[in-house]
Amino acid sequence: MNPLLPWQADAWAALMARARADRLPHALLFSGLAGIGKGEFARRLAAGLLCESPAADGGPCGRCHACGMLAVGSHPDFREIAPEEAGKAIAVDVIRGVNEFFTLTSQYGGRQVVIIHPAEAMNRNAANSLLKTLEEPTPGALLILLSSRPSQLLPTIRSRCQRIDFPLPPATSAAAWLAEQLPAEADTGALLALAEGAPLAALELHQEGGLATRAALMQAWAGLLQGQAEPTAVAAEWQRWGLTRSLPWLMSWVADLIRLKSAVGDAAISNRDLAGQLQKLAERVDLRALYLFLDQLTEYRRQAGSNLNELLALEDLMIAWRRCARRP
Repeated sequence: MNPLLPWQADAWAALMARARADRLPHALLFSGLAGIGKGEFARRLAAGLLCESPAADGGPCGRCHACGMLAVGSHPDFREIAPEEAGKAIAVDVIRGVNEFFTLTSQYGGRQVVIIHPAEAMNRNAANSLLKTLEEPTPGALLILLSSRPSQLLPTIRSRCQRIDFPLPPATSAAAWLAEQLPAEADTGALLALAEGAPLAALELHQEGGLATRAALMQAWAGLLQGQAEPTAVAAEWQRWGLTRSLPWLMSWVADLIRLKSAVGDAAISNRDLAGQLQKLAERVDLRALYLFLDQLTEYRRQAGSNLNELLALEDLMIAWRRCARRP
């Protein structure tokens, strides 16, 4: 089990105090941006509650039989539920299985813990099915929902969970932690900016070559405006990266273009390493069109994660971006 992330210490201490006083609720909703460690926190909480010899701070010992079973994914009192494929829904039959799991007696005479992530991936039937467990909790059961878009959950689900918000860590803490994970030559500042300040997302981006990919996508995106590429081809390149990741990048670039068009200067832009390319693009686009395009990006981001056809959405966005070009 990985150590507690530095910015989670206060949240951990508060929950452990409640656990020691036997005042943990039957359902928790962890909300916050993806990549800040909600899942790691939830798994550590589950491990600590199921551990046979927990540490003084309530964390798992990592040595007992229960910890060993959790490490290999075979603990009978623990379940982790996620979509079978990224971007797909969690079906009602899966949630019915969760309900049935909670009707069983704990095999080790302690707690039963289920983590569902992302909770907003449950389709409506699945969400309605989960209400049965939330309305009639089993003693010793703990349901943990993880969500980066809690507003997409049914109000009846939100109202039956105690919500714990996980804010972005302070920039200095995030940068210090990320620097410890990466080689000295890595651009931690650019990675964190690209990941909207989420340290674990920044680490994943580095491992996947995110900065190089971003540079290639920027070149293709700029080529659209210059008539050197077609929207369908560029959309296909972006689709490989996924709509959920692509949209924040596009929104960040457009916001920087608006700043540059508004004569704020490149010192105020977020993508400092792309300042030269963005400045050239700013000279070719219409400010009013940029605002309209940003509204369109915001709406697609609101819908991301639903049953949206990502390729068609990206094609629509690339066509709209090309319309931002300033007329001679």
